[in-house]
Amino acid sequence: MITVQCARCDKKREALTEAPLPGELGEKLLKQTCEPCWREWVSQQLMLMNEFRLDPMNDEHSDFLDKEMIKFLTLS
Repeated sequence: MITVQCARCDKKREALTEAPLPGELGEKLLKQTCEPCWREWVSQQLMLMNEFRLDPMNDEHSDFLDKEMIKFLTLS
């Protein structure tokens, strides 16, 4: 098991097995996010999508979700 020092919970925990997103943001997630916090984000993202009726295929909605994810997971 590979571990990571998570930026959100500040604990050394199980790392993600692969980048959930492509590019630089995906690399940040791999290096700074633990599996449990990622699962919390997925639940939070679903709540935001339902509450604000967001479509992740819409560029504006996708940008909003990315910004919220960065804040939620305290990525640097």
